[in-house]
Amino acid sequence: GENMRLLIKLAGILAVIAVSLLVIGLLLPKQGRVERSIVINAPPPVVFGLVNGFGRFEEWSPWADKDPAMKVERSGPETGVGATYAWSGNAAVGSGSQKIIESVPPSHVRTRLHFGGFAEPSLASLDIAPDGSGSRVTWSLTVEVGSNPVNRYFGLLMNKMVGPDYEKGLARLKQLAEAQPLEPPAAPALEPAADPAAAPAAAPSAEPAAAPVAAPAKT
Repeated sequence: GENMRLLIKLAGILAVIAVSLLVIGLLLPKQGRVERSIVINAPPPVVFGLVNGFGRFEEWSPWADKDPAMKVERSGPETGVGATYAWSGNAAVGSGSQKIIESVPPSHVRTRLHFGGFAEPSLASLDIAPDGSGSRVTWSLTVEVGSNPVNRYFGLLMNKMVGPDYEKGLARLKQLAEAQPLEPPAAPALEPAADPAAAPAAAPSAEPAAAPVAAPAKT
């Protein structure tokens, strides 16, 4: 009857939509990418010192306050290639690990990330370029989404999903970097008398400078 024809027509329309979405999904990029940048009024070495390791990561991470009870484990060297940060928390932060795989002072740090539930690793980069007396910092993330068209749609949404977090993290990094002293405080000068190892500049010798030459015996 009429209802059956309507159902068949509706099914045909849904099939066309499904095939169209599938085809579009297959044409989407195999990578999802997020990129944000900010200008920080601190020189590149100061910024680099904050991001070339995970010792102060919670001070500028956009996710640290989403789960105050998040478990964190640091391993490897404190800074540079090999420094590793693993986390496990609530649904807002999930679980995973990140490891520094490239470190070029004072301009570039790259990390490889493994997110819980994702087979493929992701790559994040922090690039620091001079900008006047300060720095332009660019934070980017590249995620391999593979050939699954559903995952490719997810990759397309990453910019809107992750972008606000990156903006928040960069704003926190800016605040932290601009509060850092530009130079370490100078060590207090020691008084000459306080250093027992230092000998007086013109200490008199306890020995005579030269032995007297013996006069020749008279014959």
